Amino acid sequence: MGKATEKDNKRGSVMNTSLSVITVTHNSAHIVRGALAGLPPGLEIVCVDNASADDLSAALEGLAVHRIDNAENLGFGRACNIGAAAASGEYLLFMNPDVRIGPEAIDALLLAAERYPNCGVFVPRTNTADGRLWFREQSEIDRLFGAPLPTRIRQVWGDCCIRFVNGGVFMIKRTLFLAIGGFDEDIFLYFEDDDLSHRLLQRKEPLILVNDAHAVHDVGMSVAQSTRSRIFRHRSKMRSEIHLRRKYGIAYHPVADIVRYSAKIGFYSLIFNRNRLINSLGRLIGIFDWILDRSQADRNRRHAA
Repeated sequence: MGKATEKDNKRGSVMNTSLSVITVTHNSAHIVRGALAGLPPGLEIVCVDNASADDLSAALEGLAVHRIDNAENLGFGRACNIGAAAASGEYLLFMNPDVRIGPEAIDALLLAAERYPNCGVFVPRTNTADGRLWFREQSEIDRLFGAPLPTRIRQVWGDCCIRFVNGGVFMIKRTLFLAIGGFDEDIFLYFEDDDLSHRLLQRKEPLILVNDAHAVHDVGMSVAQSTRSRIFRHRSKMRSEIHLRRKYGIAYHPVADIVRYSAKIGFYSLIFNRNRLINSLGRLIGIFDWILDRSQADRNRRHAA
């Protein structure tokens, strides 16, 4: 009886804090219902759909969801920002369709917000479906700046400060998210969470991993695994990496990358390594895309002058 009463008291405390859940879908109908159905009742849920071709309506049937349909795929970060603008909660919980987080984890995140009133960003302890800790010790920007690799963390024993907020699932104070401008909308896909983490650290905002909040990330289940989709994802990663380099003044030499990835494509073709061949091809396409976009932007500037 005593334990139940203590749990009820905690629930009453955290229910005083409003929370909005934001998820972005793109052909994720096969998995998003499992993510949203496991949430506690009473939460505001905003689902921003990036022009899906699947039956999202059937997946969301019976769920109390505020759905926003984009006419085209606007990218992950921009869709998240649209969701944040529509949300009303004091805190925002961003979660991918392939993430599972239950009521007790939600309570733990909100209790952490009470426990650390000067902090505005909270990340649950996240594992993959096979039980591995899903955790990165540094952001992509740290790597691009040449920061040495930290000691790999394989277990978390309590709440701790971290340097990277995984965009798959995290909670942030809405006023803070809006104050820093949300996600960078010039990043279509990948590394938008790296950029957000870097800007938060520049503001000296503590990023707290909450050990008692447990989430499961079934990594990769929300995206298609076709060859075309994989090329598109690695193309997007390359474009995002180039954007980060230019944004933060990190040297970039496209010719060197063209030579490097062309050599990789030739090598992986010779040894019949299809997976790495696809990855390298996607990155090479991303480099040429960026060069073409930059050339077009230069022409537009000249015409405007």
